[in-house]
Amino acid sequence: MGARLRKLKTTNRGKKLSDGKSISGKNRLTDKFIDTITTYYGNAIRQNNSSVNDMRQAIWAIYCHYRSTDEEPMHHFCPIGDTSWCKYQKGSCYE
Repeated sequence: MGARLRKLKTTNRGKKLSDGKSISGKNRLTDKFIDTITTYYGNAIRQNNSSVNDMRQAIWAIYCHYRSTDEEPMHHFCPIGDTSWCKYQKGSCYE
């Protein structure tokens, strides 16, 4: 996954997206962000290898979590509880 994202970043270097910005840079597809996504994706697969549905939900949680904004929170797939990696869900378990 990381290799494909890095290749996508390289092939689209210099091109502008629909919002007029490039694919890489601040708040975009950086190498650090690619490493983070790859780690979470790998963990989702390894931790849910006995259930395809749980694996699918864990992968969607990653996508929705990083697509989420303050105006439109999308943490419905993120794990709930004080052991969650999602700070939004971790905080909401105490409310």
